[in-house]
Amino acid sequence: MPDIEAARHFVTVSVADPASLRLLARRGLDLFPSTARETDGGAAIDGYLADAEITDLIGDGHDVLIHPAVEAAPLEIAPEPGARTLAAGPEAAVPPGYQASYHFQRFIHDMAQSLPGIMTEVRLPEPSVQGKPISALRIRGGTRADRPGVILMAGAHARELMNPELLYNWVFRVAYCLSSETTVNYPAVTYQFSTIKMLVDNLDIFVVPLINPDGHDIVLSAENLRMWRGNSRRVDLNRNYDFLFDSGIGTSADPASEVYRGPGAFSEPETRDIRWLLDTFPHITAVLDLHSFSELILYPWGDDDNQTTDPAQNFRVPNPDRGVPNDGRYREYIPAGDLNWFIRTGNRMRDMIAKQHGRTYTVQQSVGLYPTTATIDDYTFSRHFVNPGLKNVRTFCIETGKPPVGGDVLGAFQPPYEEARKVIEEVGPAVVEFLLEIYCPTGPDSLLLEEAEEVLGRHMGSSRELYDGLVAHGPSILRALGDDPRARVTATIALKRLTEAAQLEHDPVLESGVAAKLAEAATAIGEAVPEAWPLLKEFAARAEGAAGQRLSAALA
Repeated sequence: MPDIEAARHFVTVSVADPASLRLLARRGLDLFPSTARETDGGAAIDGYLADAEITDLIGDGHDVLIHPAVEAAPLEIAPEPGARTLAAGPEAAVPPGYQASYHFQRFIHDMAQSLPGIMTEVRLPEPSVQGKPISALRIRGGTRADRPGVILMAGAHARELMNPELLYNWVFRVAYCLSSETTVNYPAVTYQFSTIKMLVDNLDIFVVPLINPDGHDIVLSAENLRMWRGNSRRVDLNRNYDFLFDSGIGTSADPASEVYRGPGAFSEPETRDIRWLLDTFPHITAVLDLHSFSELILYPWGDDDNQTTDPAQNFRVPNPDRGVPNDGRYREYIPAGDLNWFIRTGNRMRDMIAKQHGRTYTVQQSVGLYPTTATIDDYTFSRHFVNPGLKNVRTFCIETGKPPVGGDVLGAFQPPYEEARKVIEEVGPAVVEFLLEIYCPTGPDSLLLEEAEEVLGRHMGSSRELYDGLVAHGPSILRALGDDPRARVTATIALKRLTEAAQLEHDPVLESGVAAKLAEAATAIGEAVPEAWPLLKEFAARAEGAAGQRLSAALA
């Protein structure tokens, strides 16, 4: 096991070329994958290394820059929050500062007691290694039987203290909104009660704010343990899932490594609990996993570059070239529809984050320049490929925060709470946007919308802003169409005729009948979606005026 008393330093390791990062990935070092980058002289990555590890790297010809020690701010520990009554409001009831694991467990219980018709505690079947209970808060209202399920989770890496607080805060805002029928307010966006209720009534949301209670409490226990990463057995929980587990790409079989993957896939009770959620609730179709740091929004795959043309080149087929990004020899297959969804949804979250405090996250594939395996995002997304009878579970990882000016890397994981609050205010709205993207029609309606979106996307010009605005209100518009059968049928007929015409001609003429039906449907549901009425009114006017034009001209 690593010596926690040994001197460790924040470093930047430089290598000759991007492919050389793969060799570093097999050393089992505590490197930060999201910092891997190309440089003028090759590639570099940041990390947290012991003196002996630094000596070995230098001996092998790598350059290692040791960053000067920066005194990190002491941890701000939250006071005992007392009773979390919803009447107190989000700001008063969410304590400032980082909380011990039992606070999160009690919080889940309190929320379930406060809104018993909507929120319930789901005790996961296995406690942590040290015997601490782990629960999910299930948020589900209304009477809809068939609905998508979603997991929101955080805290897999012990030192990343900010993200469990983010989900704690997010849940309380939602609970307060539902109990008082008020809005959820962030710096640059307000979500109406009707929007939050719509999500709760049409989704099954499982929130696991802290999946690694043992490691979390170890970090809080002593100043010299603040960079602890794994669970109490030092297993890196985000390297313990069954995806290319034995490949050694970005993981280690050495128990002394900071990225020790454990003796076998799902060797740890904490990861088995997540697998249990997926197996027990097979309608789960999406996961959002929060980590730190680097201000990134990551989507699969993490083992190598993506490609959409060769399904035979995939993780189930052994390949010696897997795990070297940018080499052009091996690339992991991802269906184009999934890739498009990831990019669209990632951009939606990115844009909402930027609106809050002006910080722009980057949407990119997980692999970057530094491959990893056995992670939750790749495992959950891979399940459908292994067993087509399972749901396609689309998973994002958001890396929140980044080091402040001055090199305090520890501050990226555990910033002063005022800085953490800014991140909470940024990423909280992105969680809502993620859920809004999940809530969509299923079956033939879904296929029709995807086909129509592809047709429109070919020719989108200056209408892009109007289109994006309507997409932002998509769930509300779809719900209104569902409540108005005539408008729904009108819109469906119009879109079907449009897509059929596009199959025959790349740039079809917008028939007057199609334009009229689109305008009629938009006008009919305008009263039901007042927040989108100006956009719907403009859409109706444009549709009527574009009758008889080529689609490219109508959208120019």
